[in-house]
Amino acid sequence: MAAPIIPICEAALGRMIVTPALSTAHHSAIIRWWGVIMMLGMVAAAIAPVAANASSQDSAHQASREAYYLAARQATYLNDIAAAADFYLAALQMAPQDSHLLQQSFATQYMSGHIDMAAALARQMEASNLQIDHAHEPATIQAVKRQDWEAALVLADKMAETVTARPIAAIVKAWALAAQGRTAAGLEFLLEAGRVLASDGNGIAPAFLIQAALLAEHTNDRAAQNKFVSQLKAQQNLPTHITLQLAKMLYRGNDKDAAMAIAGQLPRGFDGRQVMRFIRTASDPITIPRQIAVGIVDASLISQEPQATRMRVAWLSLALHLDADADAARFFLVRAMGNDGPDAPINQQLASIQADSVWNQPRLLIQLDRRRRNDLTGAIAQLEAVVATDQDNGFLFKELADLYRFDDQFAKARDAYLTALDLGYTATDIDRSLAIAYERLDQDDLAERHFFNALDINPNDPYTLNYLGYWWADEGRNLDQAIQLIERAVRLRPDSGFFVDSLGWVHFKLGNIDLAVAFLEKATLLEPADPVITDHLADAYWRAGRLHEARFKWTYAMSIAKDPALRSRIQTKLGQ
Repeated sequence: MAAPIIPICEAALGRMIVTPALSTAHHSAIIRWWGVIMMLGMVAAAIAPVAANASSQDSAHQASREAYYLAARQATYLNDIAAAADFYLAALQMAPQDSHLLQQSFATQYMSGHIDMAAALARQMEASNLQIDHAHEPATIQAVKRQDWEAALVLADKMAETVTARPIAAIVKAWALAAQGRTAAGLEFLLEAGRVLASDGNGIAPAFLIQAALLAEHTNDRAAQNKFVSQLKAQQNLPTHITLQLAKMLYRGNDKDAAMAIAGQLPRGFDGRQVMRFIRTASDPITIPRQIAVGIVDASLISQEPQATRMRVAWLSLALHLDADADAARFFLVRAMGNDGPDAPINQQLASIQADSVWNQPRLLIQLDRRRRNDLTGAIAQLEAVVATDQDNGFLFKELADLYRFDDQFAKARDAYLTALDLGYTATDIDRSLAIAYERLDQDDLAERHFFNALDINPNDPYTLNYLGYWWADEGRNLDQAIQLIERAVRLRPDSGFFVDSLGWVHFKLGNIDLAVAFLEKATLLEPADPVITDHLADAYWRAGRLHEARFKWTYAMSIAKDPALRSRIQTKLGQ
């Protein structure tokens, strides 16, 4: 249900709408899109209905508005929300009473992190009696920032009328009560909200428990704090942001062994030395607005419902509005933007994470992952430069080895994996990765030794089972063992077209052609765009005497193959 609107004075807003202030980045977006605007402007001018008594100036005005509107729609389609926000605002400037433009302007400004502008647009919607979900959120955070706790309490209640915003609204209200000296009431309200919102049968979410512990710490209620900490320590797989807060809290309370144990549960992507510095460094006095920013990060990650995930970017922008130094908010904001998110805002957020931050190494991993898709050489050079200044970081050597392997630099990959092992880095997948490097270097004995090591560590690793089994099958050796390994991999990952292909291929090598065809046909259904799998199926068809089907599949494999060696092999087969 949409939140009801409370009339608010719109005078200041009117001035903002007439003269919107755009940042340098947004001016760049306008320039980048100017060709689109001009083209769409011509289209709009051609199709805009012109009344008989309309002046040419009015027609041009309408065409310009429609051009901005169409550009905003196109920018939204291309997931360039920052550009869409500017275009909607430009269109709204020409038609301030257009309710659709007003609502779209609010939504895109909010999703772009322009909290003050979004709040102003929300006030204009209220004055126009327009109802829209999430409209009260920017104003709520503005009230928190100026520490107007009475307004924050009223607005938090309004904010909670949008169901997906209730976790954040609860945290805002709890801390607003604490700011008024009513911490016990805030804690009681937070816990009740946590119980009401619990939906998975596991009780109050960790995001509420950590905030409850912090509220108890705020009022020196050690008994309550210890109770909440115990509940958190008993949970498995705490979110990373909460794990860090809990470890730091334990260290502040002189429970250093427990703090180290909790920190040890963090993912490998964190640099242990930076984690220790974060835990041990005394924090500056944390204001309640900054604590609410932390709570917003916690609460924004609770729900995986589609509406909540869509709003995550906006909510994390609220946290950054309260605390511009909140690196955790920046990190999760980038994650919320997604792998296909626009480069400019993502790169800006990543670049803003401090080099000495506990989020620095996770930031680096996101940068490398995004870069390697289109610039693997650049990603390798970037990580080589980092490793050159951090020679004791086994994790980064392992990551560098992976990049070398992706780039077919198998000797460098092998050496980097060995360096990681020498530095004490251990993981279930490093033996498998090292084995692959050895296999590609034709060092078969060492490759098999590390494949077996990987299976000793994890006998049910489907990737090791499949790789070793396929390698043996492709070389026509150890076929009885190979089929057992691949069958185990397929049982573990029955929907993997690559694993099913391996099973079909080993049957092909064993001469079980009917079974090979059956499995390879299934593999092509699961992975229809993989040329190697299609080539395997063509081979099986040829062996089965289905010559026309074989040629058809080889021709298709040739059309999608990029590897010159594979194309050459297929061309030879087509010449039969």
